[in-house]
Amino acid sequence: MLKLSLQRQFALFFSLMLLSTIANAAISASESSQSQFDVGGTVEPQCKVRVRVRGRSTTLDLTSATRQKTDNIFIWCNTGQSAASATYSSINNGFMVNENGDKIPYLIQIPGTTSSDVSLATPQTVSQRAGSGTDGTDRGRNVRVTPQVTGLETAGQYSDTIQVTVSVN
Repeated sequence: MLKLSLQRQFALFFSLMLLSTIANAAISASESSQSQFDVGGTVEPQCKVRVRVRGRSTTLDLTSATRQKTDNIFIWCNTGQSAASATYSSINNGFMVNENGDKIPYLIQIPGTTSSDVSLATPQTVSQRAGSGTDGTDRGRNVRVTPQVTGLETAGQYSDTIQVTVSVN
């Protein structure tokens, strides 16, 4: 008697089952000249974000502790809702840092959100208006930054990167 490994037995069984299925799949005399099948899929809820500077410089006046306009953050979602969750975070934890590692803290404000001036020492999530049409029209707000300067800062070029992540409310 021929001995086959379990793996070869499974392969032989699967091959025989496949041949049996193919043999039973022939067109019969009762089939018609017309048939149909359904197609479809799912569009998952999503939001998108973009940044646009409206002719303003993103260079801050670090001699002034006043609120200064910077970039506009535009959001669009495919859910039809008029708002999205926007999380703002800082790669330097809310500090502008110069080439020597000196730091200047700052606060941000996004007009029209539930939040006033906040630190980005930890990420901040706000509900922010969003566009929602199939034409892609988005809605934006500008971000305002208030440097927390004293007038005694060390000379240098200071910077930080603010990251914005959006999601469906």
